[in-house]
Amino acid sequence: MHSDDLVPLKWFSDDDDLRAMEAGWSTTLIIEDDADWDIALRDQLQTFANRTRTLSNAGRNESAWVKSETPTHSPYGDDWDLLWLGNCAVPTAPDDAQAFSGEGSGDSAQTHYVFLVRGGMSCLYGYAVNHRSVRTLMGWLLDVDEPTDFAASKYCEHFRCIAVWPELIGSHKPAGPHSKDSSISDTDDGWRDQGESRNIVHSAVLDMIQKMGHRGPWAG
Repeated sequence: MHSDDLVPLKWFSDDDDLRAMEAGWSTTLIIEDDADWDIALRDQLQTFANRTRTLSNAGRNESAWVKSETPTHSPYGDDWDLLWLGNCAVPTAPDDAQAFSGEGSGDSAQTHYVFLVRGGMSCLYGYAVNHRSVRTLMGWLLDVDEPTDFAASKYCEHFRCIAVWPELIGSHKPAGPHSKDSSISDTDDGWRDQGESRNIVHSAVLDMIQKMGHRGPWAG
């Protein structure tokens, strides 16, 4: 399987995802409708995949990071249940986190950390599941009565989840009134002159808007 095979799919309903897996897709990427990412996402995912494959699956030793030459079905390796690509709050990166250089230069240069999730996560701007884990995750989410991201964080206390911080997939806040923001967020009467996506250096949304020549009433 190649990185191009990580299929984008919005999670409209439980049945939609199960049908996607039953159709033969080995991995599924689920993103929010207001998600944004860097225009260099393809290269970022390739580097992220290299880091996830260094996780030792020998005895699921969480503290051992080793370089494996064993072929895998997925470019991200086979020993994971959820890849948490978009989040908004994470604990301090553990000592065994794997780092790679991100976008930007000088003082704005990013360093991303890839690590095993041990809880404490929030926001699900973008995440991936595989054919095996989608059923355990669905069962877990159906059994809890709390926001999906908090439930997923607890799921990751029992299953193999790998996250990256700063996030590779973020949430875009459009220009204009704050009331246009996500419906799950508390909004005020404020105004945003320009669209923004936290931790995204070269926003794909803003790049698209610029190329389309969109100038108003609110750009971005």
